[in-house]
Amino acid sequence: MYVIAVLGFGFFFGILSMTTHFVLMWAWVFVRLMETIEVHSGYDVPFLNPMYLIPGYAGARFHDFHHYNFIGNYSSTFSWWDKLCGTDSQYTEFYKNKHKPKKQ
Repeated sequence: MYVIAVLGFGFFFGILSMTTHFVLMWAWVFVRLMETIEVHSGYDVPFLNPMYLIPGYAGARFHDFHHYNFIGNYSSTFSWWDKLCGTDSQYTEFYKNKHKPKKQ
């Protein structure tokens, strides 16, 4: 129960401390919830999500690897911090090997 409260605090703290209008807060909540639903859906459908137009957007495939591996890929939205800190190295290696032609 306390973990959920801490996560909820992090979700709302930025917008509550920076906004002066109630409508802006609800717009922020809507965008964040849609992004959270998208990355946890398990489907990577880039043409349906306008967030893919933003450079560095990670998407569902990137975040799903975090749930698969539990080490690395901590970003749910942008992969910049993971690339900067090197926490996406296992992800890049995994997808590099996945798309390699198999020797027979």
